[in-house]
Amino acid sequence: MKTIFKTLGLAVLLAAFLAVGSVGAFAQEACTDVDAINALYQTVIDNYKSTEVAGLQKAVDSGKQFTEKYGNCDSAKVNADWIGKQMPKWEARLAEMKVQSVRQPILTRFDNAIKSKNWDEAYAAGEEFTAKFPNDDARIHLIVPLAWIGYLETGNKNTKYNANAAKYAKTAIDMLKSGTAKAKPSGGYGAFQFECASKDECISFLTYDLGYMDYLGGNKQAALPYYYEVTKIPGSFKTNPVVFGTIGDYYYESVRKQADDVKAKIADQKDTDADDVKAKKDADIKQAVGMLNGYAERAMDAYSRAYTLAKADPKLATYAGTLYKTLQALYTVRFQKQEGIDAWISSAVTKPFPDPTSAVTPVVDAETTTSNTTGGPGTGMGAANGTGMGAANGSGMGAANGTGTGNAAAAKTATAKPIKPRQ
Repeated sequence: MKTIFKTLGLAVLLAAFLAVGSVGAFAQEACTDVDAINALYQTVIDNYKSTEVAGLQKAVDSGKQFTEKYGNCDSAKVNADWIGKQMPKWEARLAEMKVQSVRQPILTRFDNAIKSKNWDEAYAAGEEFTAKFPNDDARIHLIVPLAWIGYLETGNKNTKYNANAAKYAKTAIDMLKSGTAKAKPSGGYGAFQFECASKDECISFLTYDLGYMDYLGGNKQAALPYYYEVTKIPGSFKTNPVVFGTIGDYYYESVRKQADDVKAKIADQKDTDADDVKAKKDADIKQAVGMLNGYAERAMDAYSRAYTLAKADPKLATYAGTLYKTLQALYTVRFQKQEGIDAWISSAVTKPFPDPTSAVTPVVDAETTTSNTTGGPGTGMGAANGTGMGAANGSGMGAANGTGTGNAAAAKTATAKPIKPRQ
């Protein structure tokens, strides 16, 4: 048995020895095939400078084959060593070319969509690019236009793209604030007509963009935090009168509602009411007038800032005039007079701007004695065209041109023309 085992072990060793010998013989034979060596090397030489993926791939594959097959051949050693040193560069370039073969067609597709104003195609291309290349430096320059399209189309009364635009606006703001967005050599972000000049300008505009889309999209309350935010951060929208004017518009609507509430409560008073009922109704009216005053002051504050900024720009003279007339109407509602309006405006803009997302509190004036005891609070909320909101004694006060005075019996509710947000 021992003899058999020794014989078997010897057989295994001999087989291994013969195998090594055959490999060595094969290698020596390969090294003598000069034509094959030259042909494979020539394939590498012909393709390593290629600008096409297929060509460079052929050079890389042939180079690997050359070093593996002929790397130990004396006749091919110099060439094999050169290929070995170049291979990491070729592989890196090949990897980049493969990326660009996918990346560039998407960018071209995006550019063509923007140029042709095919927004559906622009969003499709942008979505594909951001999904496939989430860390690409060019990403921000697609995201900014995709956020901007929503703003543009909302101004055209088309809210189709608002959800997507809001998503991209928030993404862009996060990237810009975190420092992960790489600017162009010019310092800007975006592409074509959708490019902002700097980081601060981009954040300012995109924040306003979010508010603008919400406001004109029908969710005015959701817009307020964005409009307020833009007044606190660097950028041109910090001092844009439209921002404050739109907040004023929001409050103006509330003033009208509060005026209607006061009117309804006054109309509900009856001579036949018991004393305790009269007292309760009087208290309710006082509270309602306090809320009316509170909303009126909020509206006046916002409009005062818008007016002050607008009147400083000759191009906004018409807008400034409209704002002033609205301020006149609100001032009349609040104080039943016109005297002192300019001083009030000047004082308001020196104070911190009230957060429009905070609750409005009633502003209740000290009670005064009047000889007119027959009239109740006026009920007419009007615009700056001379119609007005009645005073506490029932008289109706017009605007600066002096029209619209009346008495308690003749007080009427004027219809204020709503002010649309200005672009």
